[in-house]
Amino acid sequence: MKRRLVAAALAVSVVFSAAPAHADDPSVGGGGDGREYYVNTQVTVSGNGTTPGGDVHIPPDFDPPKCWWEPKFTYAEMVEWLTSIKKAFDSTFFGSLIEFIVDGILKEFKQYESWPGKIFWLLTDDKTAEGAACYQATEPKWRVIRQVPVAEGDKLIDPWDLAKIARANLRLPRPVVTINPPDGTSYVGLETWVGVQPQENLSVTAAVTGYPELSATINARPSRVQITTTGPGQIKDGATCPPYQKGASLASGCWIKYNKSSLGSRYTITVTQFWEVTSTPSFNLPQGEVSSTATIRIDEIQSTVRK
Repeated sequence: MKRRLVAAALAVSVVFSAAPAHADDPSVGGGGDGREYYVNTQVTVSGNGTTPGGDVHIPPDFDPPKCWWEPKFTYAEMVEWLTSIKKAFDSTFFGSLIEFIVDGILKEFKQYESWPGKIFWLLTDDKTAEGAACYQATEPKWRVIRQVPVAEGDKLIDPWDLAKIARANLRLPRPVVTINPPDGTSYVGLETWVGVQPQENLSVTAAVTGYPELSATINARPSRVQITTTGPGQIKDGATCPPYQKGASLASGCWIKYNKSSLGSRYTITVTQFWEVTSTPSFNLPQGEVSSTATIRIDEIQSTVRK
């Protein structure tokens, strides 16, 4: 019984040492649909697609990993870490028992002394409620892994997991919409020009430092623009919607030709920018979309008849 209690105490030490502290680290984070997805582990996230201020659009059924094992210690580092635990309990009531258990673990791990690299993989989580539940339900808290894994669904961090983490951290800028005529009023039967400022391609890389095999990069590029409106009329949208310039042809831009007045109120125009998302290695990831709105008043063209 005492052995189990002391083992539990040691497991608590493992939890505190292996599990990262929750922090809103701007270099590792994300979210979407009311969900936060912040991670502070050896997984690093970088790229111009992580710039704060964008929207994180992920479908409700998209499921980034909640907990996983990742490489943490070499043999020498594991020995040092376990020895520090033993020293921490040295002057406590359980000191001798902790020493007995740690010495037993060190004896067991002696067989790995000649194995190179960070062979001890520790369990960590994404610091959400789901991640904490995953962490508590998953055993063991550490594993000995000699080769970098590539299998899916085994909770050993791999490029597929990293691609999903990168996707969860992709922040897409909302489309910047310009309307012409610029004064917010247009007319029935005339083309109201809808422009969208061009956006640069974005990328996000998630990687475990020191492991070239444990890396994934996603790339996002604007693919098309969709325009909808609350008023009736003809809509032309397309792959791009350049802002209006004097002399531009209707064929080169996006516009709405309303066929009914807004009767003194305003119609809402919704512009959705779709993003194509690809990855290296190649995985099937959710595409992106973000929207912005504008309003327009549509009047009838008045004419004067002289007799």
